[in-house]
Order: sequence, then structure tokens, then C-alpha cells
Amino acid sequence: MFSDIWLFLKSITFIDYVFFFTVVFLIVLVVSLIYFIKINEEVIESGDSVKDPDNLRAIATAIKSQPKEPIAFTSYEQEQEDKAIISYDELLSNTGEFQLNYVDEEQKGDLSVKKIDLNNLINASVKAEPPKIEVHLISLKREEEFLQTLKELQRSLN
Repeated sequence: MFSDIWLFLKSITFIDYVFFFTVVFLIVLVVSLIYFIKINEEVIESGDSVKDPDNLRAIATAIKSQPKEPIAFTSYEQEQEDKAIISYDELLSNTGEFQLNYVDEEQKGDLSVKKIDLNNLINASVKAEPPKIEVHLISLKREEEFLQTLKELQRSLN
């Protein structure tokens, strides 16, 4: 029986071997493709889908309606959270409740330099007001000069 198999393998040419392995490869490829298609259909069927994907309100309400799962920490992350000086939850809860104490403030051109009180660094504030932003507009003449310089730069680049 083994001698017959051996004679058969010796009688097959190189092209027959290539054809045989190509057919086997294609069969494996088709089977794996069918497997991946089946897996993706199961994932799509199991998830909640929105009828109209362009309707952002429906998507937002679907996201809000799903329950929030707690974060699953690894053992290392849990150890770091336990050893931390301030935990992530405390950091989020204290956001915006503290501000630095300043002793002196100087204006140097457009720059505001503030000296921090090192003895009392943090001051608990009831409600921190958003900082007032001063907008300085450049004069019309300087703006025209700036635009002219940009045009010259564009011409020199072309």
C-alpha cells in the first residue's frame, strides 16, 4: 500500500503539486471567509442598532439609555488607585473648587505675571468665576500690512 502511494507521488509532476496545493489553499481561504462572515453577522444581530444611522439624536439617546458599566481595574491598576494620594474620583469631584493664592500681579506688555503665595498655595473657592479674556484687536493698518505680507509670501511660494 505504501509502495503504491510512493509510486503515485513519484509519477506526479511539479505542476500537479502546485495545482493541488493551490486548490487546498483556496478551500481553506473560502472556509475561513465563511467563518468570519458568520461571526460578523452574529455581532451585528446581538447589538442594538439604530434604524437611521444619520439621526444623531436617536444615537445619543441610545447611548445615554445604556447602563454605564463600572471600570474593571486590573490588579496593578487597583493597587495604584489604592496607593494614590488622590484618587481619580476625588480628582473629578474637586475640579474647579480650588484656585491658587496670588500675592502680587504685574502687567508686562501683553503678559500678566503673578507671584504665588508659597505659604498658602491653594484657596478653596465657592464658585470660581471664569477668567475674563481681554481681546486686543490689531489696527486696520497693521492688519492690511499683515495681509499684504501674506500675499507676498504666497506669491514667492508659487
